[in-house]
Amino acid sequence: MHVALLGDSTIDNVCWTGHPKEVPAQLRDLLQSSVARVTNLAADGFNSSDLLHGAVPCISWGKRKEVGDPFPRTDDDRTFKPLDALESLDPPATHAVISIGGNDVREILGSLGKLNKVLKDFQHNYSSIVERLCKTVPNVVLMFQYRPSLHMDAGGYGVYHAIGSLPGPGDSVAKVNHLMQEVYTPILAMASARRLPVIDLPRTFDIEDDSLYCCQIEPSAAGGGLIAELISHVVRKHDFTGASTLYWKPFGIICEEINNGDACWSIPHKLTSTSEELHGQNDLMASIDMVAYRKLCSMGFEPGRVHWALEKTGNKVDCAVELLTQEQ
Repeated sequence: MHVALLGDSTIDNVCWTGHPKEVPAQLRDLLQSSVARVTNLAADGFNSSDLLHGAVPCISWGKRKEVGDPFPRTDDDRTFKPLDALESLDPPATHAVISIGGNDVREILGSLGKLNKVLKDFQHNYSSIVERLCKTVPNVVLMFQYRPSLHMDAGGYGVYHAIGSLPGPGDSVAKVNHLMQEVYTPILAMASARRLPVIDLPRTFDIEDDSLYCCQIEPSAAGGGLIAELISHVVRKHDFTGASTLYWKPFGIICEEINNGDACWSIPHKLTSTSEELHGQNDLMASIDMVAYRKLCSMGFEPGRVHWALEKTGNKVDCAVELLTQEQ
């Protein structure tokens, strides 16, 4: 197995955590170097155009070299072209994970009148990137970017303050959720058509859990560990000949859901609001048969309803299916 990572500081976060707490290093530990290789082709600060066409990776250039994980190839002017580097890997990559897009919006937080054009350009760039990845690597994984920390808004990039100024109903969190749903809904349709797995970080990261973040938009060591765990799970466990599947970990258990590309995906306003609620969710997961849970989720039933049905029927799959079907 040779896993190539492409994107921005969602992956290339060594400047924020130090080595070896960055995502690629944690992923190497999980996959074990004896059976898997991980190549970091992500670059802190890159947007979708940078990933598609190449750019100079200014932020993590020195740090990556210092910790023994330098950028694998650049042009004479230090321009790094991740997709070219991917195609020249030896041995070739068996898996590619892409996480990109946050910087497209971050760069215009002070001039959101450009938002519609930026989103249009992002969709074009993302589609082109995935097209090229699918021609180069047999197994492609899409990773949706998490929402920024809510509590760090004032001392960070002010994402919620900026997005909250956009017209429309709801508070700043609702507007960020709506924006991400607008961005990712067409990508989910593409993932469904191409049968690509999706790591769902918007429904994994709790925006009120400061331990997951650095400077509002960067993953901390704990956040990076969560990302590495999900990547490891997907590259090891996902059936790449099967249907597109969403993977996320909202309360201690990795959840799976078939992605039908039907625009039903949405982000809860809050993943957990209190420690009591979190404890209750863990109790619920402990009471159900996880084999039955995954089987029902793979059939396309909504995970929350699966929890309810299995608890109601004492983990009897046939009875749970009948109950879920009646409820639809």
